[in-house]
Amino acid sequence: MWGRSHARSLAQHPTDPNILYLGMDGDPEPAKKLPGGGIFRSADGGKSWTRCPTQPGGLRLYYGLVVDPTNPKRIWFSSCGNGGGAWRSDDEGATWTHAFKNESWTFNLEVAKDGTVLVGGKDLWRSTDQGASWKKLTSFKGDPTIVGIAIDPADAKRFWISRLSWSSNSDGGIYRTTDGGASWQEITGDIPFRKPQILRYNAETRTLWAAGVGIFTLQQ
Repeated sequence: MWGRSHARSLAQHPTDPNILYLGMDGDPEPAKKLPGGGIFRSADGGKSWTRCPTQPGGLRLYYGLVVDPTNPKRIWFSSCGNGGGAWRSDDEGATWTHAFKNESWTFNLEVAKDGTVLVGGKDLWRSTDQGASWKKLTSFKGDPTIVGIAIDPADAKRFWISRLSWSSNSDGGIYRTTDGGASWQEITGDIPFRKPQILRYNAETRTLWAAGVGIFTLQQ
């Protein structure tokens, strides 16, 4: 896809900083005998990389690649299109399970410190049992897609999402929940271009970062 494979996401082992996982975006091209993108692992801080022995059933990814903080052998990966949804490996990428199939275009996922998994597509979904069951947390109207996800490490019920459209219109925004998704408040404020794709929360400074066209901060 795109004529080449693009590096989209990077995840780090929670206790061994030398173990890294890299997500490469790209469908296989059987006619050219090209395997496409996929998940790669480094055990030496990125000096060398090995493609994981097996791959998820969908290799078109955006941002969703996370090592589970409750189990560093467990990797989560979200993908789009054919084979899309969320995939889970419990053995560092040796085998994969299609854990989320409710939507086939999922652009991001995050895992809280307690193992809660959030997957963003048209709506936001949550699993508290490693993907055995899922609960939809949003029912937004319109076309925007959930891309940015940030979780407060001190409170898994407090998190932020960003919604954006892929067209030139201004649909989208940033939303916050403090009750695990039971209710939402829009906090987009004065951001001029309502399409932030990346959200990060710094718990030490209580600062939410939003990046897309420009980088913005908000005390939270």
